[in-house]
Amino acid sequence: MIKQRLKKSILLVLTTIFLIGLISFSSGAQTTTNSALPGNAITIRLGTSDWIEDFFQTEIVNIGLGRLGYKTAPLVAVAYPALYTAIANGDLDIAPVFGDPGHNEFYKNAGGEKKLEKLGLLFPIIQGYQIDKKTADKYGITNLQQFQDPKIAQLFDSDGDGKADLVGCDPGWSCELEMKHHLDAYKLRDTVEINQGNYTALLADALTRYKQGKPFFSYAHSPFWLGQVLKVGQDVIWLEVPFTASNIENLTAKDTSVNGKNLGMVQGKYRVIANKEFLAKNPSVKHFLELVEIPYEDMIQESYRIKNGENKPQDIRRHAEEWVKQNQDVFDGWLAQINQSSNNLVENSSNIGNNTNSKNPQGLNILLNPFQLYTIPLDKWITGGINFLVDNFRPFFQTIRIPISWVLTQIRGLLLAIPPLISLLLISLMTWKIAGQAVGIYSLLALSLIGFVGLWEAAMITLALVVTAVIFCIIVGIPLGVACARSDRFEQAFRPLLDAMQTLPTFVYLVPVVMLFGIGEVPGVIATIIYALPPLIRFTNLGIRQVSADVVEAAYAFGSTPGQILWEVQIPLAIPTILAGVNQTVLFALGMSVIASMIAVPGLGLTVLQGMGRLDVGMAAVGGLGIVLLAILLDRITQAMGKSNNS
Repeated sequence: MIKQRLKKSILLVLTTIFLIGLISFSSGAQTTTNSALPGNAITIRLGTSDWIEDFFQTEIVNIGLGRLGYKTAPLVAVAYPALYTAIANGDLDIAPVFGDPGHNEFYKNAGGEKKLEKLGLLFPIIQGYQIDKKTADKYGITNLQQFQDPKIAQLFDSDGDGKADLVGCDPGWSCELEMKHHLDAYKLRDTVEINQGNYTALLADALTRYKQGKPFFSYAHSPFWLGQVLKVGQDVIWLEVPFTASNIENLTAKDTSVNGKNLGMVQGKYRVIANKEFLAKNPSVKHFLELVEIPYEDMIQESYRIKNGENKPQDIRRHAEEWVKQNQDVFDGWLAQINQSSNNLVENSSNIGNNTNSKNPQGLNILLNPFQLYTIPLDKWITGGINFLVDNFRPFFQTIRIPISWVLTQIRGLLLAIPPLISLLLISLMTWKIAGQAVGIYSLLALSLIGFVGLWEAAMITLALVVTAVIFCIIVGIPLGVACARSDRFEQAFRPLLDAMQTLPTFVYLVPVVMLFGIGEVPGVIATIIYALPPLIRFTNLGIRQVSADVVEAAYAFGSTPGQILWEVQIPLAIPTILAGVNQTVLFALGMSVIASMIAVPGLGLTVLQGMGRLDVGMAAVGGLGIVLLAILLDRITQAMGKSNNS
């Protein structure tokens, strides 16, 4: 017995050693470097933005540095302001994602020329405003200033408020500040509103409406896949502006014009941003980065490939390798200029992979990682399903907006119509009555602080969104919870859906919500309902199931019907637990406010998102403080309601 166990243990140890050896040999074979190259195995930490298109030029730079003998750490992807700060502080070395001059504010905030250096010219950038050609031709629209006319603006109104809805870019991007400046410079505040949030999500809604024959009005930049979907001159036109007005200093019409058209926004270029000390120590890297240049048309084509589903890091890496092969002479020329004395440089660079030994490591990789042989196209199936719903059932989903929109409009209108001082006193007195003196005083102080930091209106909008979401959660959640409690089969079938709703990252269902329901406050409420509903269903189910069986049996003994037992026995006894579920739903709904702001939902969440986007710690902290104060207040109120009912 002991010998058999010993044999098994020895066999296990030998097998483990063998597998470790295979892995080491496989990885070692792929990371061989030539010490004669300029890099000499020095590790470079590359950064890129969370904008997926930026991975392409980053991977091209990555490949080039590898051919020069440098080792590159795994790519780090973060938002632009945080990325530049990380490079300035030495946490990263370079990032080929700098939009010049649009990102100059981020550049200054991160440390400016003392810590950072801008170099090279990767490709040019064009940006401005676009509308669909059909509407432009019909009404003779060529200039942004024409949107001062309410009749023109109403053509592009998608939410019924009489103002043109302009698809804006991500909060914190330089274009956001430019567009806000233009509203004042061209006197458009009364006729145009900017929908702020995640640019791609907002664009998905605008394109869906465009396919249904509705006007299109959006901020646009290129190179980007939008230029492949909507062709300039065929589907859309660039709007001119009457004069150059920018929050960037010393700009002239020449800086904002393309082919004689003044588009109103600076026409910049994408460059590399790098840590100044790192470049001083690695002049070969600096020289290489100054040489890299990618054709404008290639960037548009890459963006379109990403848009069509080839958007995984390994896809973009493959695209970069293909680009290098297609432009091998140019690529080799860059490398040859870095080190003319290296006889092996061009020979090494002609092969995309670092390893040119044998094909055995690839076979070992397949053995150790068989998943690379085939990838189930689940993402394409899901995309196809969502597109089918959008094409065939979007009008149905739009009707779901109607009751939610009406309730939200009434609550928001009430909260904003009451003067802040009166509203402050009423809420504080109501809180005092429900939750006691201490919470009432806290309510007065917390809401006063929110008002004095300039966030009263944003807080009231957020409160209206939360209250609306909670109302519909109660309408839907309690009946579903009762159904789960009364049927084990229904609960077992429904539980996986609840698990998915609670564990699925909230960003995942924002895009389907946008495509089916649009953008703005109502879709934000719908996304919030999806996120905040499960706790109420679970607590309702739990509360009814926890009602004593003896009490239920006694009710049956007195001749009560199942309906009477539910309404007069189980639900009354389960109310404390149900109210605990309401408490959790309220907090979940408030926590969703920042995420929902990515689809043009105003309120405190948008303030936080703008602060994060601009790396403005003060703005983000103030918005976050407002959310915290509201969360504590609503938590104490709902807890007090549960305790009073229980007593």
